[in-house]
Amino acid sequence: MQDNVFDENVDYLYQVRADLEAVEQLKKELAEYKSQEKNLKKAIASEEKSIQDEINQTIRKRKNEIEKTYDDQIDTNKDKTRSVKAKRDKVKSKRMGERVSMETADLTEENRQLNMEMKTLFKAQHVPAFCKSDFFYSLFMTKRVSEFFVLLISLVVAYVGIPTIMYMLSVNVFFKESKQMTLLSTLTVSLTLFVLGLIYVTILNRVKLRHYDILLEGRNYKDQIAANEKQMKAIKNKISKDKDDSVYGLDKYDDMLSELEDELDQISEEKQNALTVFENDTKQLLINEVNDRRLGKVEQMKADVEHVEESAVELDNNIQECIPGDCQ
Repeated sequence: MQDNVFDENVDYLYQVRADLEAVEQLKKELAEYKSQEKNLKKAIASEEKSIQDEINQTIRKRKNEIEKTYDDQIDTNKDKTRSVKAKRDKVKSKRMGERVSMETADLTEENRQLNMEMKTLFKAQHVPAFCKSDFFYSLFMTKRVSEFFVLLISLVVAYVGIPTIMYMLSVNVFFKESKQMTLLSTLTVSLTLFVLGLIYVTILNRVKLRHYDILLEGRNYKDQIAANEKQMKAIKNKISKDKDDSVYGLDKYDDMLSELEDELDQISEEKQNALTVFENDTKQLLINEVNDRRLGKVEQMKADVEHVEESAVELDNNIQECIPGDCQ
């Protein structure tokens, strides 16, 4: 009798062990389903991102192609415009120069005559040729502001620049090894200043004072020439500031620029219209084309996820309902 009871308990234990092993197997299968579900959802997210990236790239590429088509035309138009403007400016500059020459012709001729008369006068009175120069008048018969400026610069060069150079040469070259370097350098600078002063005084006495009346007459010539040049500069400035280009015969270039401007406006309008059509129609067509080609795979993957989820739920219920010793 006891043997029978023992046998029955042994059978029950065998059943419990079998049920536990079955539960463990079910849990392994459930874990596999969960892993499949996780991988599928990850794959779906990756595929959806890939689809969106392709849509964005396709839209961007097609939009760039449209923009480039019109931008190339705009660049070509602008290149033509720059070329026409350059030719127009060149012609205007040339004709403006001709206008300046024409309106200052009398003054230019008068200055030429004054220079010839001054040259003839100086030659006849044996005045050295260098005395006709503006530099001479700036140093010895200073009158105008520009001449005072030249005189100032000359004094700085003569009494600061040249002595400084001579001092540096004395210290570093001429008397570099001499024990009396400082004394010799000082003497060199002093001698330089003396020579420069002597040259100035010599010219002053032997040229300016001797030919003063002629030089004074030359001063009058130079004043008249300067007045004419000032008048010519005023005429040139007036012409340069004149906004009326009609006198230069530039209608041909203005018409070309007007046509190019109209063409640019038309291209810009066509570009805007093309981009509007793209945003309103073409963009959605591109999205639909990519979705039609690739969304089927995503839907199938989602269906697989649902199937796996249902199987996992059913398996989990079986695990919960499985009682060791009484698993069905």
